[in-house]
Amino acid sequence: MIMELNVTDRETAVQVLRLQQRAYAVEAQIIGNTALPPLRDTVGTLQQCTERFFGYFRDGQLVGAIAYERGGQTLFLCRLMVDPDCFRQGIASALLDFAIKQEPSASNIIVTTGSSNAPAIRFYERHGFYATERIQTPEEIELITLVKEI
Repeated sequence: MIMELNVTDRETAVQVLRLQQRAYAVEAQIIGNTALPPLRDTVGTLQQCTERFFGYFRDGQLVGAIAYERGGQTLFLCRLMVDPDCFRQGIASALLDFAIKQEPSASNIIVTTGSSNAPAIRFYERHGFYATERIQTPEEIELITLVKEI
């Protein structure tokens, strides 16, 4: 079941942060850099962010989440995370499809991920995204931006 999450609620923010730390620790390992901004989040920073969050629940447990911001006709996908124990079970695909359906008037969606995160890049390409640019962050992380027309 997918439902909207209110991260201003402390308990919800704690659950999201726990999931985020587990999921992004895997990406950090893949790209060889633990300076990923999502790993520096706190309950407080999650509670203050302006992203719209949705969670995927299985047996009452939060096992996946997606967060985005809307800018004009564009959805900026800020986070897509799945508990590592639940990888490759269709959760990320379900969350992505759900988020797109929440914003039927959007014309495209943009996401960034580590340029050496091959599993994430393959996932996005399977869903119709294509690479548009590479950028270097101050943390020495090379990112790739992918876009999908919707």
